[in-house]
Amino acid sequence: MDDLSRIVEEQERILRFPSLDFDTIGRICSGICDRVMSMGATGYVRASVNGMVVYARALAGASRNNEEWARRKANVCHRYGISSLHVVLRLARDGKTLEGCGMDNADYGLSGGSFPVLLPSGIPVGSITFSGMAGEEDHQVVCDAIAAELGVDVPSIL
Repeated sequence: MDDLSRIVEEQERILRFPSLDFDTIGRICSGICDRVMSMGATGYVRASVNGMVVYARALAGASRNNEEWARRKANVCHRYGISSLHVVLRLARDGKTLEGCGMDNADYGLSGGSFPVLLPSGIPVGSITFSGMAGEEDHQVVCDAIAAELGVDVPSIL
């Protein structure tokens, strides 16, 4: 296992929610927006719990493409129960493709940026997704916002 995969797995182990409500999700997503805007970037953030979108926001300058990528990355996260970047790394390691795993490119996007909302047991109940920068940057901005809300430190992949 390479260093990037180890860090992503460590992030998934640390970033678990002891309790969860829509206000918490909203604060995390607002934190993502604040971080992205402070970087001079743009994009689209969305969060879902139990299949229901509970937060969605397009930042100034975002496009429909950002929204579609966010939806497709979230679908990957929901299908596997791990971050979309973790799936990207696993498939690359195993020499597999999206189509080879029974996923259609119209509904699934292989890129970092969707992180599972995990209970302490590791059971996923949703996702928080950002699309607008490079996949690894999208992934890390989501992790940083979740970590800030939970009051924990996580290693960075950047």
